[in-house]
Amino acid sequence: MKRIAQVVLQVLFALAFIITVKAAPPELFGTSLIADIAERVSPAVVAIESIHYVRARSRGGFGDPVLDRLFGHLFEDDFTGFNNVIPQRGNGSGVLISPEGHLLTNEHVISGADEILVKLRPDKSYKARVIGKDMRTDLAVLKIDADEVLPHVPIGDSSGIRVGEWVVAIGNPFGLGITVTTGVISAVHRDLSVDRERSYKDLIQTDASINPGNSGGALLNTSGELIGINTAIIPYGQGIGFAIPVNLAKRIVGDLMAYGRVKKAFLGATVQSITPELARYFEIPREGVLVTDVVRDSPAQKAGLAPGDVITEIQGRKVSGIDDFNEILDERRVGEKGQIKILRKGKAGVCEIEFNENPASKNLLGVMAKKVDSELSQKFSLFVDQGVVITMVAPDSPAGKAGLRAGDVLQQINRVPTLSEKAFDDAVAQLQSDSQAVLRVVRGQTVNLLLVNIE
Repeated sequence: MKRIAQVVLQVLFALAFIITVKAAPPELFGTSLIADIAERVSPAVVAIESIHYVRARSRGGFGDPVLDRLFGHLFEDDFTGFNNVIPQRGNGSGVLISPEGHLLTNEHVISGADEILVKLRPDKSYKARVIGKDMRTDLAVLKIDADEVLPHVPIGDSSGIRVGEWVVAIGNPFGLGITVTTGVISAVHRDLSVDRERSYKDLIQTDASINPGNSGGALLNTSGELIGINTAIIPYGQGIGFAIPVNLAKRIVGDLMAYGRVKKAFLGATVQSITPELARYFEIPREGVLVTDVVRDSPAQKAGLAPGDVITEIQGRKVSGIDDFNEILDERRVGEKGQIKILRKGKAGVCEIEFNENPASKNLLGVMAKKVDSELSQKFSLFVDQGVVITMVAPDSPAGKAGLRAGDVLQQINRVPTLSEKAFDDAVAQLQSDSQAVLRVVRGQTVNLLLVNIE
């Protein structure tokens, strides 16, 4: 009996092993799958070096640190006139997305760079130029002019990814060179705030090793397709990295390559959350957003929206509150047509709408402004009669991030008077990306100088 029992146990262990082998994902057995992906895709993932030149004036002196410390004050006014140029270097990653040399990376990888170098191989580097960038989504498209047909990563679909799926991350951690790591999708639809200016939504979370320098690199599925752009880590955590879903990148890249910026859809309606008190007073449901104002000649006005309407659905997607409303609008494209479902005085209705570009986003500052006149003075209770009054501020624009709002009066931009609409347009036209502008702003009876970072 003892011998029979041993045989039975051996058979059971053998069956268990066979079942386990059949049930296990193929990528766990043999090393060829990950190696094949790495061999096929790694040539299309590049190292990026961003260089920012810091210039400093040189002073005269003895050239000896001790003597300069003791007697350097004697040379305080003795400038040599020579500019010291100190290069500050940063490392990141990028993904080639076309054989012509277009590549996708994070905006923060190349932000403020005076020069961008792309290293394809240890012996092959190219200078890159910026085709377009968007700080809000932290994506940028670069272009290199190579003397060869370049490899590129096949684009996948991030909409159907599942928690637990195996992924491969390829990038340039710490500037060491192209590196391959593996892991799984830990979570999806993650939101992450990095600082006051950068807030990410709908990220992919992975435990594949991602370190500084991996930003802009590729997150791949087991078919070797791009499903995300590695973008952020939690420095005090382990095995917690984040990637921008490739489906979001697809929408952004089209605008960046065509226009150099993202054309954000504009509705032209101001909305607010519906509090329990408002719901009881107006006898409206809690779910949805309440329209409080409609911009003249905007898509919202042309569609028939009016203050007091409750928006419950956009393009077939339910609007439960402000977050849903903003998220759905962020996904709309300029020129897209759709339907908005509303409640008006207890009755359901449908508005046909065509989304236009926000007119305030057509300049680098991100505002629309008109010369101060009696109508605007009355509307905004102005105390000055010289300058241009801001009538609209684009969300996430340099002006919006600096705190400017409708009703502020601009009297100067970089010391250039803006007393007419033409003068304002001319001054804004002189602004350049990755620079700063000083604005003289009148708000109420207070005059301030405001420093604005132009993206």
